Amino acid sequence: MCVVDIIKSTREQLGLNQNEIAVKIGVAPSTYGAYERKERNMPDDIIIALAKELGSPSIMAEYTYERNTEFFNVPLLNNVDTHPHIVIDSLIEEASEMIKALMVIKKITKNKTNVSQFNQEQYRELLDAEEQVGDVYSALKMHFVTMSKYGVNVKEIEKRCNRKLIFKGYISVNRQKKEALI
Repeated sequence: MCVVDIIKSTREQLGLNQNEIAVKIGVAPSTYGAYERKERNMPDDIIIALAKELGSPSIMAEYTYERNTEFFNVPLLNNVDTHPHIVIDSLIEEASEMIKALMVIKKITKNKTNVSQFNQEQYRELLDAEEQVGDVYSALKMHFVTMSKYGVNVKEIEKRCNRKLIFKGYISVNRQKKEALI
């Protein structure tokens, strides 16, 4: 599913027609219709405005995936049961597997400083474990999207996490950015 499909589906679920949403984001209804029909590429600023206006973290998750703007780029899962408890169970399972994989990674990398110190079997085992660590990201992304059903705002959680990182001294920021987070 592409970001335009998610936008259209979200708009329809909210009972909004194309003209209504076009007016809300400040584009001509004909232009908006062309975006949804995929006759014109939807600009980034329009996608971001729609994600905010429609209150959909799914739109932003798919947008960042399609634009390859994340550090670790995985798609938003679209072929899974999105009931929040199912997603939480998946996240718990993936997190448990990630912890086991991290223990393997710790063992394999102990007293090694670079890739030349691994034999082929160790390197394959390292990649398998890293893949398992990566699996948690898709589950985590899906968790934040489904929690929006309970009013959890991903941007607010992001701010809270950043404040915590600053408080713990893990990151330093200039005063202006710090004030924006408070």
